[in-house]
Order: sequence, then structure tokens, then C-alpha cells
Amino acid sequence: MDYYDEELLEARREQERKKHTTIESGIYAGDTLIQFVHITLPNSKIHLPLPEHFVTMPETIKEIKYPSKFAPDFIMTSLDSMINFSFNILDEKNGDIKAMGNQFQKILVNLNPAINIKSHDVMRTSQGNEMYCFEYDGYLLDGQSFNHVSLVKMQKSVLHCIFSCPACDSDKWRGVLEQVVLTIEEDV
Repeated sequence: MDYYDEELLEARREQERKKHTTIESGIYAGDTLIQFVHITLPNSKIHLPLPEHFVTMPETIKEIKYPSKFAPDFIMTSLDSMINFSFNILDEKNGDIKAMGNQFQKILVNLNPAINIKSHDVMRTSQGNEMYCFEYDGYLLDGQSFNHVSLVKMQKSVLHCIFSCPACDSDKWRGVLEQVVLTIEEDV
């Protein structure tokens, strides 16, 4: 009898998950339902949805996690600071997104030859902006991390987005990540 109850509970969980597959309805990351709020990046007309429970990373934490002078300009983080969406707006107007992406990959590998670029792709956001993405595993103070880099060609700039989370959580966050980067928009 217990076996049937477990099957029934799993079927209910699966039905619930099917209701939450978009930014509007929320998306599951593992067993956690993520709801979103739309934010506008500072000093820009670029906006995107991010998990509503994320906060701007405090400067004291940012200095520890990103000790380089090349730290991202704006970081939204989970409350435990393990999952981060980071952003830089680059003053590139007519840059070739794929060439920029390849250059970023070369820089990463030169800094740490152990980095293995897993995949890369050229795609478009829902607004039609050209985007180049790649993924790699990195090593930070808090262990191995999964990193996804997106370069999105905007009207007068390029948005450099970096998503990072513990490597063991990457599969949980892929659906959320995909929806977020595909819905990046800029007011015209």
C-alpha cells in the first residue's frame, strides 16, 4: 500500500511541476519553486527577470568572492551567496558577439589552463538580440562552480552576463537560467 501512495505523491508533484515552466508562472529549480521579479540594470534601459528572493550582493561579500578589480559591476545573489547572476555593460557598439565570446574563452583558459569550455552557441533573445553563450566549470573559494556566460548585443552596448552556482546544482538551475537570458530586453 505504501508503494501506491508514493506513486500517487510523485504523480501529483509532476503535475504541479508542469504548471510552473515559465517566468510568469514560476519555474522549479530542483524542488524549489522560483518566482520572478523584473529588474532594470542600474544606469541602463536593460531589464530582465530574476528570482524574487535574490538580493544585490553586499560590497563586503563581493570583495571576498570577487577579489579582482575586474569584478562584475552588478551582482544579484541568493541569500546564501552561492547562486549569482552578475552583469557588466560593455561599451561595444558594433562588436562581433562570437569573436568577443571566443576572446573571453581564451582569457579564461590563459588565466587557468584547467578550465574546460563545455559548450557554446549563438542564439537570439525573445526580443531578437544576438547572443553568444558558453559554459565552463570553475573553482572559487567555496568549491567547484558551474558558470554560464552570455554576451548579448544591445542597441549601443553588449551585456555581459555570468551565472554561477555550485557545480552540483547546475542541472537544477538550467531551466531558470535559460528563461532568464532569453527574456533579456532593452527599451528602445
